[in-house]
Amino acid sequence: MATDTEYQGSGGKEGDGEVFEHAKRAVEEAKAFGSAVSGSMENFSRTLDLRGRVERHPIGMMFAALGVGYVLGGGLFSPLTGRLVRVGMRLALVPLIKSQIGVLAGSSGGQSERPSESDAI
Repeated sequence: MATDTEYQGSGGKEGDGEVFEHAKRAVEEAKAFGSAVSGSMENFSRTLDLRGRVERHPIGMMFAALGVGYVLGGGLFSPLTGRLVRVGMRLALVPLIKSQIGVLAGSSGGQSERPSESDAI
C-alpha cells in the first residue's frame, strides 16, 4: 500500500512560488515579532530590577511573591479573602467612625462640659 506524502498545494507546481514566498514572509514576520518581544522583555526586566529588589529587600519580595501566588492561585475570591476583607474594613472604619462621632458630639453640645482654667481660679 503506497501513500503519497508530497504536498500538491492548490495549484500543483505552478503555485509553489507563491506558497514559498508567503511562507518566507511569515517566517520573517515571526522572527521580527520574536525579536521585538525579546527586546520588550529585556526592557521590562531592567525596569523592574527584580534581582536588585530581591537583594535589597528579600523578605518584602518573598511576601510580594506570596501575594501574587495567592491571587494567581484563585485565592482572591475565596471565603478566607472575604473574611480578611471584612475584618480589615472593621479595623479601618471603627476608628474613623469613633472620631466622626466625637466630632459630632463635640460640635453639637456647644461648649465643652469641662470648666476652663480661668473658672477654677
